[in-house]
Amino acid sequence: MKKLFLYVLISTILLVSCGGKTTKKRNLDDTLYSYASSIRWSHYDEAIAYLDPKEPNLKPRSFDIQKLKQYKVSSYSESPIQPGSKENIILQNVEIELYNIHTNKSRTIYDQQSWRYDDELKQWFITSGIPKL
Repeated sequence: MKKLFLYVLISTILLVSCGGKTTKKRNLDDTLYSYASSIRWSHYDEAIAYLDPKEPNLKPRSFDIQKLKQYKVSSYSESPIQPGSKENIILQNVEIELYNIHTNKSRTIYDQQSWRYDDELKQWFITSGIPKL
């Protein structure tokens, strides 16, 4: 019984110590999915939470948020992620189809996203801002 406990303990320690990159990748996948869900459902106020806190000029004005709220998302199509200029940066292009709730006109925008991993907070943040109309 002691050998089994020791084996489980050592296995757990090894798995935890090797899981750094896996955790970072899983965190990226979860973050991209959650951010995409916020945009897909037109919850732009939620999307602001993903903005990089080290970039205070990214925060949109209330006018910009109100303008975005005139649109609903009908499609959100991501391209595969690409590595950025540094190890903790990734890039992703997204095609977003929108329709104006007042005019019922559709339009397509292309959002070139840049994401940065913050080692202190253990979280990914968008550094390119929320989609621009």
